[in-house]
Amino acid sequence: MAKQQRAGGADRLSALPDDMLTHILSHLRTDQAVRTSALSRRWRHVFTAVPVVDIVAAPQMTCPVSINHMVSGVLLSRDSTVPIRSFRVAGFRDDRPSASAIFQWIVTALFASAETLDLDLTMGDQPICPNASTFYQSTAADFVQQNFCTMPRRLFTRTAALRHLRLGNCELDLPEPEREQSLSLDTLETLSLKRINAPDHALQRLISACPRLTELTIEECPTMKRISVALPLLRAFTLRCCHNAGHVLVDAPSLRCVGYKGTVAGAYVLALSTWGQIHTLAVDICAAAQANDSDKNRRLREFVERCTNLTTLHLSQHDKPPFYPYRAPQTLSGLAQLEFSGPFHIAALVNILKNTSNLHILTLVIDRFNDDEASTPAPKRLVSSAVECFQCSLWRIHVVKYNGQDAQRRLAMFLLREAVRTDELQVTFARSVGEGSETETLLVSEMVSWQRNPRTKIMFRHE
Repeated sequence: MAKQQRAGGADRLSALPDDMLTHILSHLRTDQAVRTSALSRRWRHVFTAVPVVDIVAAPQMTCPVSINHMVSGVLLSRDSTVPIRSFRVAGFRDDRPSASAIFQWIVTALFASAETLDLDLTMGDQPICPNASTFYQSTAADFVQQNFCTMPRRLFTRTAALRHLRLGNCELDLPEPEREQSLSLDTLETLSLKRINAPDHALQRLISACPRLTELTIEECPTMKRISVALPLLRAFTLRCCHNAGHVLVDAPSLRCVGYKGTVAGAYVLALSTWGQIHTLAVDICAAAQANDSDKNRRLREFVERCTNLTTLHLSQHDKPPFYPYRAPQTLSGLAQLEFSGPFHIAALVNILKNTSNLHILTLVIDRFNDDEASTPAPKRLVSSAVECFQCSLWRIHVVKYNGQDAQRRLAMFLLREAVRTDELQVTFARSVGEGSETETLLVSEMVSWQRNPRTKIMFRHE
């Protein structure tokens, strides 16, 4: 910047007005925005007027200042006349904040008319889900014994500006039932509860105090057993890894999007009053269902078939074998977008695609193939399969984590030769395929040679 000025050039960025500079800095993390104060005198105090506080410490991040001191320092240095549009703090490791510090942060954010409050007090990355494929899984008993921070009552009283609330790894100090009129979050539109240590009646009261809620997420809450959600404006509901839940009733006439992560059997705890109105469904199975386990596969199929008007479907699984080898649902004729993620089975993919006559976009996140799929030749029926969407409606295919394994190559060859109406095929290479490497060159030339439709545009990228 100094060299440019000495050469006679103008510093156009610094010449921008303050409101535009603060808008630019609001798209950065707070620690990055603060560093701009060292650029020049012009930038020294610009960060104090940024309406966003976003402090997230990554696990591998080393910083001489604790995240507690970072948050307090940023709040003290801000221009108190400028409202806070969004307040987000997460990434604690060994420096969990005190109750007084949390109270100070929340009161400051609410006094500054914060619209978004995101406070995740999770220490590190320790999933509660017993099926998580990580080095540590905490049990429900371990979860209850943790030393939780408590969200103050001030957060749950009437707040005119708050629109989005996300809480993680904490307890709730709700107003007493006899003072129910003080428990009011009637402006809240989005609520996310992750690892909340609270009984069913407390969660029920909190959700019921949000009549304008349009999006609700409940994740890894092992103390939750039974809960009912009756919200007329709710459009999106997500339930993730609440394995101890016995019954979750959602009565929402406006509900259109549903997300579920858990076991196949656990999917039946979710009861909706509007299955036929759901147009977007995401199912993530975190426990394996054997291919010959007809009962679990039937349950999964029935879970999908309840949604008779689906336009977008995401199916994912983290463990093997894949749950895809089941008879394809008969209610996918209106499906426009389909995404598979996890262990793969080509024959099952074809079986499902036969019932998606109006499919437009197909995304395949190839984590790994089924062992049987990788060791056996391609079934003859794949070549002669009459997949209607290949001939008329499918215009974009996205293959992710492609590394050129035999089963992946058979899949790519099948798609390029059979999907003759596809306008675009996007291939995202796995990290094992180096950019500009000889392996990448061979994979690209091989895939181009399989191209049947010269109008199909093949694009390659890296993760």
